[in-house]
Amino acid sequence: MQPRDYLLLAKRWAWLLGVGILIGLIGGAIYSLVQKPVYQATTKVMVLGAPQSSLSDILNQNTELLSQTFTELLVTRPVLEATSERLGYYISSSQVRVQQVRGAQLIQIIAEDSDPQKAAEIANTLVTVFLEQNAKIQSGRFSASEESLQAQIQQVEAQIADLQKQLAQTSEQSSEKRLQDVTNIISGIQTEINQLQADIVRLESDHETVLGVNALGQPARVTPTLTVDQQIELTQKRSRLDELKSLLNIYQQIYVSLSFSPANQSGQNSTNNQLQAALVLYQQIYANLLSNYEAIRLARLQSTPEVVQVEGAQVPSHPVRPQTTTNILLGGILGLLLAGGIVFLLEYLDDSIRNGEAVTKNLDLPVLGYISEMNGKLPKEAYPPHVVAQPRSPVTEAFRSIRTNLEFVEIDRPLKTLLIGSPSPDEGKTTVAVNLAIVMAQAGSRVLLMDTDLRQPQVHERLRLPNRLGLSDVLREHSNLDESLHHLTTEGIDVLTSGTLPPNPAEVLSSERMANLLSEVALRYDKVILDGPPFLISDAIVLASRVDGVLLVLRARSTSQSVALEVLEQLDRVKARVVGAVLNRVQDSISNHYYHNLKSYAYISKETDELTLLED
Repeated sequence: MQPRDYLLLAKRWAWLLGVGILIGLIGGAIYSLVQKPVYQATTKVMVLGAPQSSLSDILNQNTELLSQTFTELLVTRPVLEATSERLGYYISSSQVRVQQVRGAQLIQIIAEDSDPQKAAEIANTLVTVFLEQNAKIQSGRFSASEESLQAQIQQVEAQIADLQKQLAQTSEQSSEKRLQDVTNIISGIQTEINQLQADIVRLESDHETVLGVNALGQPARVTPTLTVDQQIELTQKRSRLDELKSLLNIYQQIYVSLSFSPANQSGQNSTNNQLQAALVLYQQIYANLLSNYEAIRLARLQSTPEVVQVEGAQVPSHPVRPQTTTNILLGGILGLLLAGGIVFLLEYLDDSIRNGEAVTKNLDLPVLGYISEMNGKLPKEAYPPHVVAQPRSPVTEAFRSIRTNLEFVEIDRPLKTLLIGSPSPDEGKTTVAVNLAIVMAQAGSRVLLMDTDLRQPQVHERLRLPNRLGLSDVLREHSNLDESLHHLTTEGIDVLTSGTLPPNPAEVLSSERMANLLSEVALRYDKVILDGPPFLISDAIVLASRVDGVLLVLRARSTSQSVALEVLEQLDRVKARVVGAVLNRVQDSISNHYYHNLKSYAYISKETDELTLLED
């Protein structure tokens, strides 16, 4: 279909498209009215990457990845459950929507509820709960190391205090006790070192190469990748192992210092010297532990990404849903699409002949003319005929075009008798027959119009003629041809009406007298136009086999293609000559645009004729 065809289609079905749009608009309005108002509150948080540290390659992720991770964590079940518990009412995942702000390190949290106050509470509380849980998760990564160091610091502080106290009051028993304490500490440190070494070996063995498949699908030894948690654990254990080895070395020095004293010093002085040396070493251990403790705290701070709420949620004043205007517009669009789908479905299922292209392509017939809708009265009521009443109209020009095309048809074979028929009633065959006969007479031909429809004749009604005598009376020899003819001076034609309707039309039309009558009138007239019955009746098939040609009248968007094909098959079986088709009552055929363009010319000519009459 061409673009113009779509426009014509929309014009013809404009009423249905309008109904579809109206129903859609009403549906959108009703949908908006029955919907419960929903309010929306929005808050924003900023994601800052963790500061650089010695563990940055393992502990830190880039900001974009962190933002994506936090976007998913904000709507996890633990966060929503904790928020619901804190607020005192249930929060579903469908009420919260989290999205990253494009081009910024921001996350937008959108909460919805039928209560505007609750919508703001949900957004703000959700952020608060998430920040608390994130801080707890991050601090838990270093809690074990911090607690261990704090215990050791307290133990060393106790040892230092004890040494300082014993310096003031020295005894052999306290020296042995200190030696035993140091031995216990060394034993504990050695045990922890052995455990750490075993853990490190286990983690590193998990990282050893194993037999696998490479990218080409071939067997190869591959190295599995440790997860981030495994890498963090391995790094922490190695750092702790280094700290314990350093402490073990210092405690061993203390043990040696407490166990052996210089030979040249007395017992009392030796004891004091041992205490002083041990105190110095304990102070070194204390300083080392404090340094390690601060290093762990600094590592925790530097490896923890920061999430900050930069904009709190405010109580919304207007609901975001339903969007009445949008729903109405969408309803109208959906209604239009639905109506358009119905239109295309109807067009697809429509078997009628739509335009001249369908006649040429599907029926293999030339289109000799296009007759558009005639304005004014119905054809049965119109008098005089259209070509007489409106000689300059586009419809009259169309009949003249048919007359001209018929002249080209009879170049090789005379066309004295022409049957005008249609596949079914009410397709305009009588209108075409009457007007075509008149325009042929206007061209100077002697024309006879015969009404051969002996079942429902209409010629006498169109021309306001009596039907007391006619064709059937001539064939039954109740009258002769001259007595039955009507000479119409105004129209310039002779008319033979149907006459008295016989009980057996098919036998009358197939009789030898009918054949003789056709031969007689063909000699007396230049053109004999027969208005025949519909071709679905056997009468028309009989007539078609006895005339020089058949002109098929088809009504646009009414005549079925299958019915027309069946008629053509019947005509072909009786060897009838179908000279072409006339497409009647055309409303939107592209082929009819030419005749519509003649309207302005016709009106101008009419006004010019009136002015000429006035001047005369």
